[in-house]
Amino acid sequence: MVRMRQYEFFERPGLEEALGEARAREARRLVDRAVRSSASGIVITDARRPGNPIVYVNPAFEFTTGYGAAEALGRNCRFLQADDRDQPALGELRAAIREGRECRVVLRNYKKDGTLFYNELSVSPVRDEGGRIVNFVGVQDDVTGRKRVEEELAKSEERLRLATEATGLGTWDYDLVAGDLRWDERCKAIFGLPPDEDVDYDAFLAMLHPEDRERVDRVVGEALDPEGGGAFETQYRTVLPDGTERWGLARGRTVFREGRAVRFVGTVLDITERKRAEAERERLLAREQTAREEAEATRKRLALQARAGTVLSASLDYEATLARVARLTIPEFADFCMVDVLGEDGSLRQLAYAHADPAEEGVLGELARYREHDAEGLEDARRVSASVLRSGEAVLLFEAEMLTGAFRNEEHRALVRRLHPRSCICAPLVARGRTLGTITFARNKPGSRYDPEDLSLAESLTARCASAIDNARLYAYQTRVARALQGSLLPSYLPEVPGFEVGLHYLPAGEANIGGDFYDLFEAGERSEGRPGPDGERPPSSWGVAVGDVSGKGPDAAAVLALARYTIRAAAMHRTRPASILADLNEAMLRHGREREARKFCTVAYARVEPDGRGARVSVSRGGHPAPMLLRADGAVRPVGYAGRAMGVFADPRLTEQEARLEPGDALVLFTDGVTEARAPDGTFFGEERFADLLRSSAGLDATALTAHLGDAVCGFQNYDLNDDVAILVLRAV
Repeated sequence: MVRMRQYEFFERPGLEEALGEARAREARRLVDRAVRSSASGIVITDARRPGNPIVYVNPAFEFTTGYGAAEALGRNCRFLQADDRDQPALGELRAAIREGRECRVVLRNYKKDGTLFYNELSVSPVRDEGGRIVNFVGVQDDVTGRKRVEEELAKSEERLRLATEATGLGTWDYDLVAGDLRWDERCKAIFGLPPDEDVDYDAFLAMLHPEDRERVDRVVGEALDPEGGGAFETQYRTVLPDGTERWGLARGRTVFREGRAVRFVGTVLDITERKRAEAERERLLAREQTAREEAEATRKRLALQARAGTVLSASLDYEATLARVARLTIPEFADFCMVDVLGEDGSLRQLAYAHADPAEEGVLGELARYREHDAEGLEDARRVSASVLRSGEAVLLFEAEMLTGAFRNEEHRALVRRLHPRSCICAPLVARGRTLGTITFARNKPGSRYDPEDLSLAESLTARCASAIDNARLYAYQTRVARALQGSLLPSYLPEVPGFEVGLHYLPAGEANIGGDFYDLFEAGERSEGRPGPDGERPPSSWGVAVGDVSGKGPDAAAVLALARYTIRAAAMHRTRPASILADLNEAMLRHGREREARKFCTVAYARVEPDGRGARVSVSRGGHPAPMLLRADGAVRPVGYAGRAMGVFADPRLTEQEARLEPGDALVLFTDGVTEARAPDGTFFGEERFADLLRSSAGLDATALTAHLGDAVCGFQNYDLNDDVAILVLRAV
């Protein structure tokens, strides 16, 4: 700050005489340069004129305020305050000017562009030779940055004070040189002590939980060790005088001087409620984890059952079905599985097995010879599967029971021990009231044991497996009969249709009954509009698909079934329209009926499918049969085909056709009345509406999964006790 007394010295009369004229001029130029070069803004006012106007400002003033000298000269300095006149410091400034004394204040001033800045202003009076005040010199500095820091510091200190009060922190200060430990009132309250209670370090340790005392003492020692850095933080339990346990969180730091710990200070916070909340959270998390595990186990069980439907319906071959049954639950539900089947002679033999470790499957194979029983021996056998056959109920066994059972010799015992069974479930395979054999699921991993829920799942899976095995046996029987009755009544496999997935679910109602539902899928030749190309290439093929139901059962029905199937194929060789093909079938059946006393009829739905690479055009004709359902990719369902009369009854079956378009993802579902007329034990029919709802919920499934899902739903509706054949054939565009 440039003091005006110095400036006055160089202006007073006689300066030239004192310094000489040249030196006086140089002194004035020096002062002028100093004032102009000052980083602080300098203002000089004329106290003799009304309003104490500004008569001089230096460049720093112009830079700080944004006002040029021409804009400031002649004005009172209060113009920098704008309208912000309610400032306590202004009163102090006015009093100092009125009393002609120096003062220093900080004011809120405003630059020319309106920006607020904090102005630290030092004002000094300038007097003439007679001691009268002629000027005031003001030196101003922009202290906005410092002011902001001070305000933030004040806010931070206030926040710290509020936080300390809000969190209930207690403080402690341990003078290690004097051995004096001081706690504030809050710290004592946390330990259940009155405010006037004296404490020392030994008393502190005595108030800790016995299980925490040694650990806390060790952590304190580490904090006091100069090699450790001095930081201290730990949690501990305190035991209040009334026996109540509370939790504390202590943080502190050691002060070292000349390599020696001299002071230990810090805070303590009561975290009892937090610990309780953490314990409750852990309890809830454990419950949630348990619930998740249970939900995951349920999901796996449902997924296993869903997969079972798909896997078990994949083939009607007897041996393949047995192998699929054995492999079905490996390794999700069992580590190894054995399937024992009753033969026609009443003997029990292990016909299928599977192990999660392929290297151990040989052990199961060797064990098979010890698991065989003839019909007579089975009545007295102590083997688990034999007792299950006699009781008809599933059993759950554990390691001790399995390893102390009846063994034929030591080799038998050694083979069982080599499998390390920990727990097993043996359940009877029962289908349509007939016991087919048993299935044994076993786990061999340490700690892996079955429980009652697993037993329930095993019974459900076993029912499905039994149904699949029964279906396979029925299929084998019907195949043998079919060969004796004009070869195969039904196709042994369905061909692959380019651009389509094909799915089939067929379940006859009786093992000895021949005839009933039939189905067929075959290449029907060229498309109806197909013509040879310029190079004579063959036009795209069309496909014929039929599903029907012959009245009655037995050899006569089987003969009509064969007649229907082969007549449709023969007619499709020279006719393209579905109605014309069914008209030929009707003529053949009328003729067949006239030649025999027992007249038979059938219902049938026939569709001609013409793939075009983007789906297919479908034309459907119905002869008294349920309408095929068109399942769109988006879940929309509608029937296709107008109703006509049954085949072999009327000369005019009133056959018509209806066309539809199959886009990728759409499926054409053909089925027999064994689906819609399936009856629950209480007599309720499955019905068309229930079937349509089931289809809507199945949109997006592939053809195999779709037929399995539909078949399982229909068969499960009637507890797998079928009153009629069930046939479902699906073509799904891809």
